[in-house]
Amino acid sequence: MVTEQTRKDVWEEMLDIARLVRYYEKLADRHRTQFYIARGTLVLSALIGTAVFLSQFKIFPQHIQEIILIIAGLALALATAWDIVANNARKAAVLHAISKECSLLEIEWRELWAEVNNHQSDDSAVREKNRRLARRLTKVTVWAGDADVRENRKLNEECESIAYKIMTEKYVT
Repeated sequence: MVTEQTRKDVWEEMLDIARLVRYYEKLADRHRTQFYIARGTLVLSALIGTAVFLSQFKIFPQHIQEIILIIAGLALALATAWDIVANNARKAAVLHAISKECSLLEIEWRELWAEVNNHQSDDSAVREKNRRLARRLTKVTVWAGDADVRENRKLNEECESIAYKIMTEKYVT
């Protein structure tokens, strides 16, 4: 039989993993969007600069064309620097991988929750599975730090609220 403390521990881990799945995927989406913005700015700046530079039509006065070229060149330089420094493509890939691993862990915690609710389950076996899953989660979430991903507290809190609502609706009767 599983003790109330073990039941509580597994429940808290289930809430946490539900939050993390949502958090890391949304954070990956944000980094992907920033990556596309940087790349879009690069392409647009290059196109504008090239169009103005190669323009044989006198649509704008010379000084306006020069200003457009300067602005496009600055945008190109800033977007390139931002793209290199932010490394959003790598961060998005790492965060997506973390989210997928967390999804797999979430499935295993749900299976463990079913064991908790099975009155035949052994407390020490459930506690050991819970510890093993928690260790795997720690190994996975370290990847975010390795990729220099900063925590987004607001997003984390939003995901926590969503996860709590979903989990309580699904599992609390």
